[in-house]
Amino acid sequence: MAKLVSKITLGIDVAKDQHVVFNWQTQETTTLPNQRNEIKAWLKSFSDPLQIAIEPTSHYHLMVVDEAQAQGHTVYLIDQRQLVHYRQAINVRNKTDPLDAWLLARYLEHEGHLLRPFQPQDPRARRLWALLLRRATVVQSRQQLQQSFREVGWSIKALITQFSQVLLRIDQDVKRLIRELGWWADYQRCCSIPGIGPGNAAALVATYRRGAFSGSDAFVAYMGLDVRIRESGKFKGKRKLTKRGEAELRRLLYCASHAARTNQRFADYYQKQLEKGLTKIAARVALARKLARIAFALMQNKETFIKQKKPYCMAP
Repeated sequence: MAKLVSKITLGIDVAKDQHVVFNWQTQETTTLPNQRNEIKAWLKSFSDPLQIAIEPTSHYHLMVVDEAQAQGHTVYLIDQRQLVHYRQAINVRNKTDPLDAWLLARYLEHEGHLLRPFQPQDPRARRLWALLLRRATVVQSRQQLQQSFREVGWSIKALITQFSQVLLRIDQDVKRLIRELGWWADYQRCCSIPGIGPGNAAALVATYRRGAFSGSDAFVAYMGLDVRIRESGKFKGKRKLTKRGEAELRRLLYCASHAARTNQRFADYYQKQLEKGLTKIAARVALARKLARIAFALMQNKETFIKQKKPYCMAP
């Protein structure tokens, strides 16, 4: 009779120099240097398969994730917002690295059946996503500098030119990676949507390719654009976005909703949201959600929205 093998549950709180690890079965806490050789040797010390819960932090988690998956272990990336609510639900008042590692292990041990294991990405897809986030940082920094120096009255034209050159280089690399990954057709489909520019299209394609979505609802929820409903009896709570996933995706689609209103159909949709009593911000969010659903449908069905005389995304 075959022997049943149970997985060891680990929670890992990651950091730049070292990780804190909690083993749910032994209830032991250890520290692990964030160095590839140390991580590889540590993983090989386990004779049983592992299931590991990690809260992604910058890029510090990538090494341990790559090594764990290379050795056949199962990794779960836990969203920070989920962990915050879970901490509150079980009344954990303090926050330390060992406590976070314990919390991650407990969350996986008790709620693992509801979670989806992390699937490794093509290194080029990972680089594409990293470039999109860095692009957002450059855009935000440029805006802050322009606003700051406008009050002083200084000219920073040369500096802004440098920012533009950096953005141009990022955009070129993004398009190159999309072509190499074979996603160019989907990129053009997203570009056919009024209001969707190169940055929006690249982010939508990268998101679509990150997982197998059951439908547009799951796609929208992944981006945190779905609405949380809070009702009990006669109580009707205020509806808010769940805001799960990358904030940059929501920001890009919200910006796209402004340009999209140059299209009459989208302008009419926006106006209908206002007539329902929504604020202007809420109406734009609703339009952003509509854009996401359309992008998903186009990529899923391999269709184009409309033919435009001047497409938003030009070939490199």
